[in-house]
Amino acid sequence: MVIPRDEKLRITQRVHAKWSAIYDDRDDAEANDAYFKMYEEAMAEAEEKYKDRPANS
Repeated sequence: MVIPRDEKLRITQRVHAKWSAIYDDRDDAEANDAYFKMYEEAMAEAEEKYKDRPANS
């Protein structure tokens, strides 16, 4: 199972936009933890979506 590179980029952009709307430019542990949690959840959804996709497609 491989998540396409362009999909990973879209996920990163969406997560960052959502995080920025909530946390603005905060640079503390709570904001950082929230970002990584949001990112991990988004990547888990993508992994589920692409779980049956062969690595070379």
